[in-house]
Amino acid sequence: MGIPRRPAQRATIETVADVELLVRRFYQAVIPDPLLGPIFHAMNVDWSMHIPKLVDFWAGRLLGLPGYKGNPVGAHQPVLDRCPFGAPELAQWLELWEETVDELFCGEVADLAKQRARLAAGAIGTLASRHADARDRVSAWRWAG
Repeated sequence: MGIPRRPAQRATIETVADVELLVRRFYQAVIPDPLLGPIFHAMNVDWSMHIPKLVDFWAGRLLGLPGYKGNPVGAHQPVLDRCPFGAPELAQWLELWEETVDELFCGEVADLAKQRARLAAGAIGTLASRHADARDRVSAWRWAG
Protein backbone atom coordinates (compact mmCIF):
# COMPACT_ATOMS: atom_id res chain seq x y z
CA MET A 1 0.00 0.00 0.00
CA GLY A 2 1.70 3.19 -1.18
CA ILE A 3 1.74 6.27 0.99
CA PRO A 4 -0.43 8.95 -0.58
CA ARG A 5 0.86 12.48 -0.63
CA ARG A 6 -0.90 14.82 1.76
CA PRO A 7 -2.48 17.77 -0.04
CA ALA A 8 -1.22 21.26 0.80
CA GLN A 9 -4.74 22.27 1.83
CA ARG A 10 -8.11 20.63 2.27
CA ALA A 11 -10.02 20.12 -0.96
CA THR A 12 -13.39 18.82 -2.01
CA ILE A 13 -13.90 15.16 -2.88
CA GLU A 14 -14.49 15.12 -6.63
CA THR A 15 -12.66 12.17 -8.18
CA VAL A 16 -11.86 8.52 -7.63
CA ALA A 17 -8.28 9.65 -6.91
CA ASP A 18 -9.65 11.75 -4.02
CA VAL A 19 -11.55 8.74 -2.70
CA GLU A 20 -8.43 6.59 -3.00
CA LEU A 21 -6.41 9.16 -1.06
CA LEU A 22 -9.06 9.13 1.67
CA VAL A 23 -9.21 5.34 1.89
CA ARG A 24 -5.44 4.86 1.88
CA ARG A 25 -4.81 7.59 4.47
CA PHE A 26 -7.58 6.15 6.66
CA TYR A 27 -6.09 2.66 6.66
CA GLN A 28 -2.69 4.14 7.45
CA ALA A 29 -4.35 5.17 10.73
CA VAL A 30 -6.32 1.95 11.21
CA ILE A 31 -3.55 -0.61 10.73
CA PRO A 32 -1.35 0.56 13.63
CA ASP A 33 -4.33 1.39 15.86
CA PRO A 34 -4.15 -0.73 19.05
CA LEU A 35 -7.89 -1.46 18.99
CA LEU A 36 -8.50 -1.94 15.26
CA GLY A 37 -5.16 -3.13 13.93
CA PRO A 38 -5.27 -6.57 15.58
CA ILE A 39 -8.59 -7.34 13.85
CA PHE A 40 -7.12 -6.65 10.43
CA HIS A 41 -3.93 -8.55 11.26
CA ALA A 42 -5.93 -11.56 12.47
CA MET A 43 -7.89 -11.58 9.22
CA ASN A 44 -4.69 -11.54 7.12
CA VAL A 45 -6.12 -8.82 4.90
CA ASP A 46 -4.63 -8.74 1.41
CA TRP A 47 -4.42 -4.99 1.03
CA SER A 48 -3.72 -5.21 -2.70
CA MET A 49 -7.22 -6.69 -3.08
CA HIS A 50 -9.00 -4.92 -0.23
CA ILE A 51 -8.10 -1.30 -0.99
CA PRO A 52 -9.51 -1.35 -4.55
CA LYS A 53 -12.78 -2.82 -3.22
CA LEU A 54 -12.98 -0.10 -0.60
CA VAL A 55 -12.24 2.60 -3.15
CA ASP A 56 -14.99 1.19 -5.41
CA PHE A 57 -17.39 1.05 -2.46
CA TRP A 58 -16.74 4.64 -1.35
CA ALA A 59 -16.63 6.00 -4.91
CA GLY A 60 -20.11 4.55 -5.36
CA ARG A 61 -21.40 6.02 -2.11
CA LEU A 62 -19.80 9.43 -2.55
CA LEU A 63 -19.59 10.01 -6.28
CA GLY A 64 -22.42 7.79 -7.52
CA LEU A 65 -20.06 5.67 -9.61
CA PRO A 66 -20.79 2.03 -10.41
CA GLY A 67 -18.26 -0.59 -9.49
CA TYR A 68 -18.71 -2.15 -6.06
CA LYS A 69 -20.86 -5.24 -6.08
CA GLY A 70 -21.53 -6.99 -2.83
CA ASN A 71 -23.05 -6.73 0.60
CA PRO A 72 -20.78 -4.49 2.69
CA VAL A 73 -22.50 -5.37 5.96
CA GLY A 74 -22.63 -9.11 5.26
CA ALA A 75 -18.96 -9.03 4.29
CA HIS A 76 -18.19 -8.42 7.96
CA GLN A 77 -19.83 -11.67 9.13
CA PRO A 78 -16.64 -13.73 8.65
CA VAL A 79 -14.73 -11.12 10.64
CA LEU A 80 -17.23 -11.38 13.48
CA ASP A 81 -16.95 -15.18 13.37
CA ARG A 82 -13.19 -15.02 13.75
CA CYS A 83 -12.58 -11.74 15.63
CA PRO A 84 -15.71 -10.51 17.37
CA PHE A 85 -15.92 -6.75 17.67
CA GLY A 86 -18.55 -4.30 18.83
CA ALA A 87 -19.32 -0.75 19.85
CA PRO A 88 -15.83 0.29 21.03
CA GLU A 89 -14.20 -0.83 17.78
CA LEU A 90 -16.90 0.76 15.62
CA ALA A 91 -16.64 4.03 17.56
CA GLN A 92 -12.88 4.04 17.01
CA TRP A 93 -13.32 3.20 13.32
CA LEU A 94 -15.76 6.07 12.93
CA GLU A 95 -13.56 8.51 14.86
CA LEU A 96 -10.54 7.69 12.67
CA TRP A 97 -12.66 7.97 9.51
CA GLU A 98 -14.02 11.38 10.47
CA GLU A 99 -10.56 12.62 11.49
CA THR A 100 -9.17 11.49 8.14
CA VAL A 101 -11.98 13.11 6.19
CA ASP A 102 -11.51 16.37 8.10
CA GLU A 103 -7.72 16.25 7.70
CA LEU A 104 -7.93 15.98 3.91
CA PHE A 105 -11.26 17.30 2.69
CA CYS A 106 -14.07 19.78 3.16
CA GLY A 107 -17.40 20.42 1.52
CA GLU A 108 -20.65 18.60 0.89
CA VAL A 109 -19.13 15.32 -0.26
CA ALA A 110 -16.82 15.27 2.78
CA ASP A 111 -19.89 15.73 4.98
CA LEU A 112 -21.60 12.94 3.04
CA ALA A 113 -18.57 10.70 3.63
CA LYS A 114 -18.97 11.14 7.38
CA GLN A 115 -22.75 10.65 7.22
CA ARG A 116 -22.43 7.46 5.15
CA ALA A 117 -19.75 6.14 7.51
CA ARG A 118 -22.10 6.68 10.47
CA LEU A 119 -24.80 4.73 8.62
CA ALA A 120 -22.33 1.93 7.80
CA ALA A 121 -21.12 1.77 11.40
CA GLY A 122 -24.73 1.57 12.60
CA ALA A 123 -25.57 -1.26 10.22
CA ILE A 124 -22.41 -3.19 11.05
CA GLY A 125 -23.06 -2.51 14.74
CA THR A 126 -26.49 -4.11 14.41
CA LEU A 127 -24.89 -7.16 12.80
CA ALA A 128 -22.24 -7.30 15.55
CA SER A 129 -24.91 -7.06 18.24
CA ARG A 130 -26.95 -9.89 16.68
CA HIS A 131 -23.80 -11.95 16.35
CA ALA A 132 -22.93 -11.39 20.02
CA ASP A 133 -26.50 -12.26 21.08
CA ALA A 134 -26.39 -15.51 19.08
CA ARG A 135 -22.97 -16.37 20.52
CA ASP A 136 -24.30 -15.74 24.05
CA ARG A 137 -27.35 -17.95 23.43
CA VAL A 138 -25.11 -20.79 22.22
CA SER A 139 -22.86 -20.40 25.27
CA ALA A 140 -25.84 -20.39 27.63
CA TRP A 141 -27.26 -23.47 25.93
CA ARG A 142 -23.92 -25.29 26.28
CA TRP A 143 -23.71 -24.44 29.97
CA ALA A 144 -27.31 -25.47 30.57
CA GLY A 145 -26.82 -28.81 28.81
